[in-house]
Amino acid sequence: MRNHLSKLSGLADSLRSQIRGLVHPAALGDPLQEPRHASFLIGCLGSGTAALLVLPLHLALFGSTSLPVALVLAWMLAQWPLALYLSQTGHLQRAHACLAFLFVSFLTGLCAFTGGLTSFALIWFAVVPMEAALSGSRKVILGSAALCVAMIGALAVFANGQAFFVLPTPSAMVISALAASLYMAVLALRLAFDQKRVRRAVQNGKERLRQLNDAATDVVCAVESDGTATVLGGPFEAILGLSQRQARGDWLFQRVHVSDRPLYLTQLADARSGMDVQPVELRLRRGASTPGEQGAAEYIWIGLHFRQPASSEASSKLRLTLQDISARKAGDEDLRRARRDAEEASFAKTRFIASASHELRTPLNAIIGFSDMLRTMQGDRTAAGQSREYAELIHKSGLHLLQVVDDILDTSRIETGHMELSIEPVDLAACLESCRAMMAPIADLAGVELRFPRKEGLPLLPADRRALKQIVINLITNAIKFSPKGSEVSVDVRRGGSFMVIEVQDCGIGIPAHMIEKLGQPFVRIETENAEVEPGSGLGLSIVKGLAELHGGALVLEGRSGKGTRALVRLPAAAVKTGTTPDATLPNSGYAPVADKASLVDMMDRGTFVASTRPNLAKSA
Repeated sequence: MRNHLSKLSGLADSLRSQIRGLVHPAALGDPLQEPRHASFLIGCLGSGTAALLVLPLHLALFGSTSLPVALVLAWMLAQWPLALYLSQTGHLQRAHACLAFLFVSFLTGLCAFTGGLTSFALIWFAVVPMEAALSGSRKVILGSAALCVAMIGALAVFANGQAFFVLPTPSAMVISALAASLYMAVLALRLAFDQKRVRRAVQNGKERLRQLNDAATDVVCAVESDGTATVLGGPFEAILGLSQRQARGDWLFQRVHVSDRPLYLTQLADARSGMDVQPVELRLRRGASTPGEQGAAEYIWIGLHFRQPASSEASSKLRLTLQDISARKAGDEDLRRARRDAEEASFAKTRFIASASHELRTPLNAIIGFSDMLRTMQGDRTAAGQSREYAELIHKSGLHLLQVVDDILDTSRIETGHMELSIEPVDLAACLESCRAMMAPIADLAGVELRFPRKEGLPLLPADRRALKQIVINLITNAIKFSPKGSEVSVDVRRGGSFMVIEVQDCGIGIPAHMIEKLGQPFVRIETENAEVEPGSGLGLSIVKGLAELHGGALVLEGRSGKGTRALVRLPAAAVKTGTTPDATLPNSGYAPVADKASLVDMMDRGTFVASTRPNLAKSA
């Protein structure tokens, strides 16, 4: 039994697939039209197939056919071409009109040969408009009904009541009435199923529209020539805070802010004249309140855009989209305010640095000059000794202040992108030796031992000679400054992939964990108990970081509080394009090292590498 049921199910699926293959592509996938096309095809093909099956049986059992039977078989077979027509053209209404005409013609001929108005087939004329209702077209229904009335009138006028083919009157009428009732019941069921599909499609359409409105960000309206706007869809209630029932008449104009109404009317007039208008931004009143009521009216920013109706649309109404841009306007205002504050702060800082530097350089130069004169003047030994001592103090103070000013100017040039580096082959060994000679006396005074690497084997490094020396001196100065007496500061140079790594390590106070990320910013110093007595402006590491980044390198600081500090500067072993800042945590970034001086000089001859790109320096607070 299960095998038979599965075979029948498979046969039904195969028939459905075959019928679906005959449906015109224009109706495929349509939840309303595809079932209607399929029903029409099934009825016409089933009727023609039944006629082909009945005709041989009738001839075998009864011999020659009678005229009514021939008419019935002809009517059934004539439905096949209608199925082919619908499958090829997709015109369902025309196919139903042709079927109704065929049905009426068949009934008229049958009634003419079976008694005219007394024929058993006359009742079937009532079935024709019922079947035509499946087309969904009022024209087809009314046309088929009018044709039935006309044919019945013709039978009344021209038929003389003589029957060429006579059936037993009581039984013929009863059978015809029962058959007509059964056929109309089938048609009624088809109409009921069709109505159910329509309701389901409408419900699905409403659900899709609701989902679309929930996901949409714009409200779409249709605008009449007088400015009356009708809401078509979109999150209307969420944006404007009122229901669509409240959007009547000139509600849109009444909600436009008074100062924005001229702009709105100009846009509407241009759109009505056929011009292509651009979107505008204006304010609309939100909520059900009206001006003058208790409480202040709430206005939101709306992006408003009029569009011309598409050429394919029958309506000539303008299309209007409303988009809530209040959040964007608030963000833009915050961004403008932040940019203005940042520009003002940057300008004020730059102006301060420039003014302070220029104001300080002139007296500092005078102090240094006069102190030199005092140191060389002749006189009493005591006065001369005191003058020389005072002059020495003035000289040291002036040099210190001059260094601070120079650091400020260097920081300003680096931050503004005006620092230029002239890249050339630098003898790294000679550079380190020069730095050792300069820093050794300072280390001796502080009681700190300096250790430098051996000179042999150090390569040429493409760098700015002055900037490289300043990097090394600043790192050693910081290390000595925060190292106790009797400790050691070591300098090391090694290859790290495509980089040369300059390392300065001390055994000093170290770096607190919360300060590691801040160091390297201008004017930031390590917060310790001795920070006040240690000289310095907090610009040394900032300058090192900026110069390293201008070379295409990076500064990395490692250390813990009380455990010493290790500063590593990674510089590319080959010249790189300006503005590149490799990751400080990666020793290999794809830079090809230069093996010898000849290769480096050849590279320098092909182009001048000048770094003038602003590095990614953190700004001081």
